[in-house]
Amino acid sequence: MADIIFVSLGMVVLDEIRFPDGKVLCNVPGGSGLYSTLGARLAAKDATTSERIGCLVLAGSDFPDTVAETLRDWGITLRLQQVADRLSTRGLLQYQGINFKDQVFKYTTTPLQHTTADLADHPRILGSLAFYFLASPQDLEVSVSLLQVLRHHNSVPAQPLLVWEPAPASCRTELRNEHLRAAKLVDVYSPNHTELLAAFQLGNATPTIFDCNIIEDLALQILESGVGPDGQGAVVIRCGEHGSLAVSQSYSARWFPAFYDSTSSKVIDATGAGNSFLGALTVKLVEGAGLTEAVIMGLVAASFSIEQIGLPERAVTDGTETWNGVGVSSRVEEYQAKMKRLIGK
Repeated sequence: MADIIFVSLGMVVLDEIRFPDGKVLCNVPGGSGLYSTLGARLAAKDATTSERIGCLVLAGSDFPDTVAETLRDWGITLRLQQVADRLSTRGLLQYQGINFKDQVFKYTTTPLQHTTADLADHPRILGSLAFYFLASPQDLEVSVSLLQVLRHHNSVPAQPLLVWEPAPASCRTELRNEHLRAAKLVDVYSPNHTELLAAFQLGNATPTIFDCNIIEDLALQILESGVGPDGQGAVVIRCGEHGSLAVSQSYSARWFPAFYDSTSSKVIDATGAGNSFLGALTVKLVEGAGLTEAVIMGLVAASFSIEQIGLPERAVTDGTETWNGVGVSSRVEEYQAKMKRLIGK
């Protein structure tokens, strides 16, 4: 049986979404665990690869069968555990203003989330070649330490690839040193640009105008402090409509444009885009791709996440898989063509 190549320890959340016009959607699946797994699945080349994507879901007695069926349809290795006396993790997401850019979120049930300790009950998933974390610096350090202990006790060889998206609430200047310390434990450190500024822009107010020079300077400072156990890790800053920045000791800082321009009518809801980006990026890196290929796949995965409320629609016609009617490889080619046009200007 082939090794698992990706596991997310994020949550699956069932959202009630309320719109400014009074419209309400219920049981919309989301959460960092789901969207990062979606990104990993989008990066899968074929059915064999999709089976190597692990997904742990801790669900309550009310978890919808339709959501479980969707995950099984992706062909991933799903471990869904239902807790009979608990409700599933649910949230209320209220959109305000236009274009869904302003939103307020709160949990409406006590969150259910697998921890690193739970991996002991899933030996195959424990042996994954890569893990994605959405965590505070303190929680990340605990998780990585425990992961190492569990893998050692279970004779799991090799060091897994670790990708860390810092929890937004932990991105504060007073935790700057904690971020730098935790970044040394992972292979990829990836806040978005607002989280980066909140955690590292000492003594300055957050700028109202996006400044790529500030973003790049801060990323280089983090890299200089050290990312990864051997200092060879990467900093990837996700900047929404402004694209993404990637840099490592062996990879000069490079900016990548977003798949869609900010004015595109295809952009419906950016929720989960960053998680999807990192799931796809992780899979490409663990497969041996360089940062350029990995970031491109991340941006492509994010593009599928933002075209609708909730998850993109998967279909298979005559053996060909599409998401929202488009093949992933076709979209990669479309993005590469866009980059060539921009470089040619």
